[in-house]
Amino acid sequence: MERMFFPQGLTLEDRVRMAVRAAKMEMEPKYVEILRKILPGVKVRQAFEMWDMARDALYQQGLRRGLSPEEAMQDAARRLLETRNLV
Repeated sequence: MERMFFPQGLTLEDRVRMAVRAAKMEMEPKYVEILRKILPGVKVRQAFEMWDMARDALYQQGLRRGLSPEEAMQDAARRLLETRNLV
């Protein structure tokens, strides 16, 4: 699927930019304007909160798969840090 949507030779940064552009095209212009007015510090805090929620979800997934708490946390961290999951 990745090959179909992302031609070979694109950097990870290019792929992320393409994904952001595609997401913005689906947003209403009013919403995009609201997002542009959000202060940088608020954006960073919201991004961390989303990352934290994703980590917790992956941790719970690991526990449901039968991993120990330590293994589940390690698996969640590994999955969050894998670059192939970014786009």
